[in-house]
Amino acid sequence: MSKTYDAIIIGAGIGGLTAGNFLAKEGCSTLIIEQHTRPGGCLSSFERKGFNFDAAVHWISQCGEDGVVYKILQELGIERSIEFVQINPLMEVITSNGRYIIPKGRQEAIAYLKNTFPKEAEGIENFFAIQGRITDEMYRLFKTDPDSMNTLSRFLFNAVFPLRFPNIARYYRKKGADIVDSLVKDRDLRRILKIAAIFPNVSMMMLSWFWNVIYNADGYYPKNGMQKVSDVLTENFKRLKGEILYNKKVAKIITEDNQAKGVKLSDNTIINAKAVISNADARQTFFEMLNGDAGAPQKYLDNLKKWRLSESFFYVYLGVDMDLKGSSVNPIMWYFPEKDNFIGIGIPTLSDKGLAPEGRHVVIIGAFGDDLARPWFEKEKMDKEEYKKWKEKTADSLIELADEAIPGIKKNIVVKEAASPLTFNRYTLNSMGASSGWSMDADEQNKLPQRSPIKNLFLAGHWTFNPGGIPSAFMTGRKAAEMVKKAIVSEK
Repeated sequence: MSKTYDAIIIGAGIGGLTAGNFLAKEGCSTLIIEQHTRPGGCLSSFERKGFNFDAAVHWISQCGEDGVVYKILQELGIERSIEFVQINPLMEVITSNGRYIIPKGRQEAIAYLKNTFPKEAEGIENFFAIQGRITDEMYRLFKTDPDSMNTLSRFLFNAVFPLRFPNIARYYRKKGADIVDSLVKDRDLRRILKIAAIFPNVSMMMLSWFWNVIYNADGYYPKNGMQKVSDVLTENFKRLKGEILYNKKVAKIITEDNQAKGVKLSDNTIINAKAVISNADARQTFFEMLNGDAGAPQKYLDNLKKWRLSESFFYVYLGVDMDLKGSSVNPIMWYFPEKDNFIGIGIPTLSDKGLAPEGRHVVIIGAFGDDLARPWFEKEKMDKEEYKKWKEKTADSLIELADEAIPGIKKNIVVKEAASPLTFNRYTLNSMGASSGWSMDADEQNKLPQRSPIKNLFLAGHWTFNPGGIPSAFMTGRKAAEMVKKAIVSEK
């Protein structure tokens, strides 16, 4: 292609689509290149026999009128194109001792937990006192500087910061699980307080924020499934004269004098651009597309190798011939068997019945874990039959657990699919099937600057924000577009 674009974006995930929309809105000629057959990355869906399954994301925060996702959609003029349904309650925890449903409202949630665990009332009060102070400071910090949460590690070394935000400074590196264990003893209560963040080793700061999401019921489901969000962004991008290529993989980012000049596709097609945004996996960007030798400092590359990745997951997607509406189940549930790790169970048809045939439901079961991905990648070269058997065995074991939480699931399955960490790696190209970029562990919390060491190469998506997720993908996409616009203007 002889045309030189103002910007090429690698990857049609939410970060890439958001960046593309803002650039196209400003009149910049923009091309998005996506290796998959559809847009969305983690925010995508697939259909089987009339059942619509969300591939990886099962609810989104910040979609209310005060939320960052809603406001970004509003800036693009497409906020009315997606109907978001609030999930309330947002969390139910199931153990052998019973079912615990967290009500909406901070005081209501605290009162519920104190009434349920009266012997732990003091510990519950102390936990939420800490949580409240941290959350208040996070709101204040975010209002002062919307990008501050992404540069927090830098602020911590500022002598004034601990004086203005003492609780953030104190709990930024302290593991939330350790704080919980120091305050309460009841096993089920510990599970409830920790599971809000899903991942086990997050900081108390991060756990506090997730609890803020839970008791405010700041979880939303888009009508017609997660793919709807990606499709609306894609359609708007095209309406703004943006271009998108599917089934095309970027093999190389072309540089000259340490400046990005375009990309080379796997079919050897060369496409030129004034700037490049990578919404792709960070390690792939620098070690494959740039071959690890395009001008990035060695320390930068060393960090990419040593930083821990976020956990991967194994999902089972079920279409069931059961009418779960009006039963005791909720859209988002966490089940703790006595001897096994927890599983997540999502029933999106409780938020949008149109995702399945009449009287039937979609049930998605998820397993998460620190080292869940490694065994799969260690056997990456296994033959197809061995892989299929292992995948089937894992799926069946998760179905058995889900049947304990929702009796009858197992015998009423009409559709069954599964996705391993290898599946997520194949479709998203995220290293080790990572779910949200870099690890959220308290001793990690790393992220890359959006301005890369290579001139006019910018980054977007969950590798540039911690915690990674859909709201941060929207935010980093918008920020990357702003950076590209300034870079283009400065060179005119």
